[in-house]
Parts: sequence; C-alpha cells; structure tokens
Amino acid sequence: MLRIFRHIQFRLGAENKLSSYLIYAAGEIFLLVVGILLALQINNWNSRRLDSEEAVKSYQNIVRQLMEDRSELTGVRDFNNYYSGRYERAGQLINNKATDKSDSIAVIIMELSQYSDFHRSENIYETLVNSGAIQLLKNSKITSGLQKLEMTYTSMNKLEDIHWEIILNELYPEIRGVINYATLEIIKHERLYSVEIQNFLVESIYLTKAKDLIYNKAISEIDAIITEIQIELKNQ
Repeated sequence: MLRIFRHIQFRLGAENKLSSYLIYAAGEIFLLVVGILLALQINNWNSRRLDSEEAVKSYQNIVRQLMEDRSELTGVRDFNNYYSGRYERAGQLINNKATDKSDSIAVIIMELSQYSDFHRSENIYETLVNSGAIQLLKNSKITSGLQKLEMTYTSMNKLEDIHWEIILNELYPEIRGVINYATLEIIKHERLYSVEIQNFLVESIYLTKAKDLIYNKAISEIDAIITEIQIELKNQ
C-alpha cells in the first residue's frame, strides 16, 4: 500500500512539474509575441513618422516651386496684357485712317514682335512620380491638381509657340521694307494701313487675349493647390 501511495505521489509531482513548465513556456511565448508585436508597432510608427516628415518636405518643395511659377506667370501675364492693349490701340488708329499718327503706329507695329513666353522651373508632377514621392501625398486633390496644372502649362506653351511662329512667318515678311528697323522710319506709308497689317493685328490681339485667359487659369490652379497643401500641412 505504501509503495502504491508513493507511486501516486510521484506521478502527481511529475504532473505538477509538467503543468508548471507548460505554464512557464506559455508565458514565455506570450511575452515573445507581445515583444514582436510591440517592435512591429514601434517600427510602423517610426515608418509613418518618417513618411510624414518626407511628405511635409515634399509639400514645402511643391509650394516653393509653385510660388516661383506664380511669380513668373504674373510678370508674363502683365507683359502680355500691356502689348495686347498697345495692339488694340494700333488697330483703332489704322481703322480710323489716322495718318497723322503714323509714327505711333510704326512703333506699335514693331512691337508686334514682342510676345510673352512662360518658362516653368520644372515638371513638378513628373518629378514626384520619378522620385517616388508621389506615394507620400495622400490628398488626391493635390496630385490631381498638379496633373491638371501640367496640362494647362502644355496648352500654354503650345499657344506661345503658335504666337512665335506667326511673328516669324507672317509679321517679319510683311513689315520688311515698310519700316526701317534701326530708325523706325516709315518707308512705305501706304503699306502701314494695309489689310495684311490689320489682319496681323487682329491675330495678335486674339492670341494675347487667349494667352491672358490661360495665364489666369494657371494662376488660379496654383492658388487652389497651395490652399490644399496648407490645409494638409496643418493636419500633419
């Protein structure tokens, strides 16, 4: 009987040790899992923090470039509008056959070679895509706004190219021999009031008005993007 009792006691002791070991092992596994999860959480948090910092830098860089573009666009637009007004004035004088204003008309006709030409700092959206920074910008209004602005810039540059080609192919051949480029002396007064010169004035006025619209469109789009970025930066 005593031997049986001792055997039972031994087995119970062994079972208690096994139970304690299992509990200990489970605790170790639990702590290990918690440690891994905590490390992953810290890593994710740190990664999000770094992404947020990079996003802020990207936003600030975009604003800087957009402000540079806006400043140049404003100057280019004002330049364009100044000469647009001058062309309208020449058209009025020619239509009124104001021969006593031929010197003023000659000066403005020479000014028809002046045309506005916007040069952006760089393709902002393409640069963001190539660098991978586009993934950091979570606000779709900003990314779509940048795409739209690039399209506006492309249309703007095409319009400016058309203007230059017209100056090169239509204006220069028409006024060559009519006005002395060096002295602005009128050589052929009758040609100054020709239909060809009037038509070119009309074309120039139309182009400068169209360019004014697209310059203002680009400025408006820039302002909208900057506003969205400022809101995004406040939420960072």
